[in-house]
Amino acid sequence: MQYIWKIKELSAKDGLITHAKYKCVVIEDDLSVETEGNWWFNEPKLQVPFEQVTEELVASWIEKEAVKDGVCHIKSRLEEQLKALEANKTVVAPWLPQVFTPNI
Repeated sequence: MQYIWKIKELSAKDGLITHAKYKCVVIEDDLSVETEGNWWFNEPKLQVPFEQVTEELVASWIEKEAVKDGVCHIKSRLEEQLKALEANKTVVAPWLPQVFTPNI
């Protein structure tokens, strides 16, 4: 399973990051599920100079704050949705080209 985080927007007050708009995608094999959200930090963040803040760093702050009882609820919900997709066997609509794809 692969997670891809994108930080789309930041808000700051007095030089500290207070909010981030994010997108998180989980990919497994040929399936993917994504979510977007807004995260307001419990305490304003800035552990490094603002010029050195990276997308990965902000994503890690969100992920750490989203942990409850040892589980990141953002990732957990994405995994639940991915499992539901795997269980739901979709078919090609009759009006679309019928393509045979072998499972390897």
